[in-house]
Amino acid sequence: MRNRNVQIKFFLSPEEVLFLEKKMQVAGIKNKSAYLRTMALDGYIINLDFSELKEFINALNRIGNNLNQIAKVANTYGEVSMPEVYEFEAEVNKIFGKIDKVIRRWLNS
Repeated sequence: MRNRNVQIKFFLSPEEVLFLEKKMQVAGIKNKSAYLRTMALDGYIINLDFSELKEFINALNRIGNNLNQIAKVANTYGEVSMPEVYEFEAEVNKIFGKIDKVIRRWLNS
């Protein structure tokens, strides 16, 4: 008698079948039933939230814009006001602080 006697059916598109076969090949599993059972019972879904990364990208873009403005002033007048440089430095340090905070949270989770 069969140990596994409950059948579960689902449908895939032809593209999904090809993708499944590639994933099986990478995993080194040739038995489709064994692969699907392993993924269904032991697999997990990774849900990634990139909102913080998008915030960093936006902040880095702002820093790049500020740096370009400082460079234009330096090229035009031969000097830059130190308050602008200090403001730029503070913005960069703020971003690095946020990145450090996120990395620590990811490492602790």
